[in-house]
Amino acid sequence: MSWLSKIFSKKEENEEEKRNGGHVSSEASSIASPFEGLDGIRFGRYSDNNKSYKKTKCWYESEDLFKEKRYNEALEALFEYMKDDKEDNVSFHKNGDSSFTFDIAQGSKMVHGECDGQRLIARVPLAVMDTPNTAVMRRLLELNYNLYYARTAMDAYNLLYMLFDTDIASATPNKLYYGLRELATKADRQDDLLLADFTSLKPAGTEHIKPVSEHELDVKYQYLRKWTEDTLRRVDELNQDSFSGAIAYLLLTLIYRIDFLITPQAKFLTELEKTSGLYWDKKEETALVERNQMMKEAVKKFLNISKQEFAASIYRVKDSFAISTPPKLEKVKEHIVNANKDSYWYVDNKYTDIGITLNEYGMLYNQFIYSMPRVMTDLTTIYMAVLHPDYFAELGMKTPLHHKETKHFEKQLIEKAVDEALDQFKDKYASMKWKHDRTEYDSLFDFGISFSEQMANLNLETKR
Repeated sequence: MSWLSKIFSKKEENEEEKRNGGHVSSEASSIASPFEGLDGIRFGRYSDNNKSYKKTKCWYESEDLFKEKRYNEALEALFEYMKDDKEDNVSFHKNGDSSFTFDIAQGSKMVHGECDGQRLIARVPLAVMDTPNTAVMRRLLELNYNLYYARTAMDAYNLLYMLFDTDIASATPNKLYYGLRELATKADRQDDLLLADFTSLKPAGTEHIKPVSEHELDVKYQYLRKWTEDTLRRVDELNQDSFSGAIAYLLLTLIYRIDFLITPQAKFLTELEKTSGLYWDKKEETALVERNQMMKEAVKKFLNISKQEFAASIYRVKDSFAISTPPKLEKVKEHIVNANKDSYWYVDNKYTDIGITLNEYGMLYNQFIYSMPRVMTDLTTIYMAVLHPDYFAELGMKTPLHHKETKHFEKQLIEKAVDEALDQFKDKYASMKWKHDRTEYDSLFDFGISFSEQMANLNLETKR
């Protein structure tokens, strides 16, 4: 059960009872979880920056055991560290005193490994190449040059795969973790790119992938088109020179919103990253107006994606490793605060919709470029459910957190959702506090500013 489904737990009913002099209010007791119906739907990229205090101790135990040359125990502790109990992403099976097998899920790929007590070998199938192809082999050779731990290979059955192996005596927890991480994350990307670029290849090792429901697929495709059309329409209404900054924010926020709320995999995820890169990669040498035009042309292509092509990038997966690195928390705060500062000019000059978009940008940019602490991703999900209640409602949410027509906020539900999100990590962030009275509900803009700035100022100093 996801954290979203446990917002109205018995524990919180008891807390509500205490606040009301021994009585649970009829409103609190009669409302089901606002996120009911969204089980299994992930929002935001997977982050491995979510280890509990107990899991973090497993890492240090692994290091200590390795120093004592108790290699098998060190490896077992490391796999326990990598296991995300909510994802059920890692399986580890001992076969006697020194040998074991393991499986690690990462997106569309599954790492299969074994150890005989002396050497550990892990493999990931990429694709089947029935007919020899020079271009494919060149691609794999080029990929090898950019790998630190893993390498590509082909077996006697024409199965292309990636491989990582090491002797146990040199497999420090650091080496093994980053070796498996490289193997899993690179394979997860490369199989999709290989199949997209070389139609002669056949997929391999995808049996564990679960398709989303037809309803979820329909809603996500509908909103991909809606958000893209709305953004392009708004961009065309603005002067391309004097509002170049606003246009950049609108286009980038669209990309990051699609990434966070629709969570595409495979080829479409790569397209989102390329489109974002059109703004950032040549920032110093290309004028903003020109970069905006390049992004706009790339975004227009989203509307040419057929539902069948879209479906190939939308599926249920489990992950074990983030594809980005953890942030410095001062940078997270800087991105939110700076975007909020810029937003005030637009609101003061009657461009409230752009001001709200800037606030959203500050939140989502962090989620796009960093492996964020899970508590921040959970809070961002609440924030996005307030900003885009129609999307969440069509996915299955029973009670919107914000009603656009009446401009009413479900304050009690928002506060309970925040409490539940924070409660999961109190053992890790002992100094983390949230003050509900600092969240403003006068308007959607006021809510976004006050909510995001509380997030920016959360004390996420970890317990030692």
